Amino acid sequence: MMKRKNKNVFNVDIENVKSKSIINALNHLEEKPNSFEINEPATNNKRKKIIETKNLTKSFGTKTVLNNLNLDIYEGENVAFLGGNGAGKTTLVEILAGLNKPTSGEINYLFDFKKSFQEKIGIQFQDSSYPPAISCKEVIKFMVNIYGSKMNKDEMNALIKIFGIDEYYNKRASKLSGGQQQRLNVLLALLHKPHIIFLDELSTGLDIQIRTRIKNFIKEYAIENNMTIILVSHDMVEVKQLCKKIIFLKDGKIVINDLISNILEKNDNIEDFVFSLL
Repeated sequence: MMKRKNKNVFNVDIENVKSKSIINALNHLEEKPNSFEINEPATNNKRKKIIETKNLTKSFGTKTVLNNLNLDIYEGENVAFLGGNGAGKTTLVEILAGLNKPTSGEINYLFDFKKSFQEKIGIQFQDSSYPPAISCKEVIKFMVNIYGSKMNKDEMNALIKIFGIDEYYNKRASKLSGGQQQRLNVLLALLHKPHIIFLDELSTGLDIQIRTRIKNFIKEYAIENNMTIILVSHDMVEVKQLCKKIIFLKDGKIVINDLISNILEKNDNIEDFVFSLL
């Protein structure tokens, strides 16, 4: 068992933390917050399909935002949804997450759940609003009760410390800065160890030190807990760090659906390739 010299100020007993990724992040929190090694498993060419869409269409009045999308998402194959403003990225995420309904077409969720597929989904959106009188502590407690998270107290406290939320744990959530709310939003999306996590502009509002820490941790935590990341981002560094595949949307249609490694075999860099599609 790895050990730290001291328990942190949020009273984490490292002996009770079973997650290797949490221990790893804690051990690097004070020493090297900007990086730590992530050991990824070998690529499995027989990945399990977990979401499929057939002729998925979404219209708002006379405007078609998504146009007959046929899309497969595979377990562990982290995907970035890219495209210009108005391309349909956020609408697609909302539909896949069950927050919006398609006008026509079909979505199939091919993983196990008890009552609803949403039990296995975590969502972090860029914009959020919290009731004015409740604290971060109360928001976290509420979400734990909703999801029935089985984390022990020390693992929960460790996550709060890793995301830097211990600094404003008792502060009203509605009074947080944009970057502080972003940290809280991501934490809430991870609490129940979802099968799929949707991340919307993850780095927005975060300073470079905590941004790198959180991205590194999410990637390792996702591998450890068999989570699949679906990312919406304009940050190509973030895309390359977290994702294996890009799906590029334009005018409501998929114009590119390919592994980053395949794209780089034919192009010097991913940034110029994506820019050429806009």
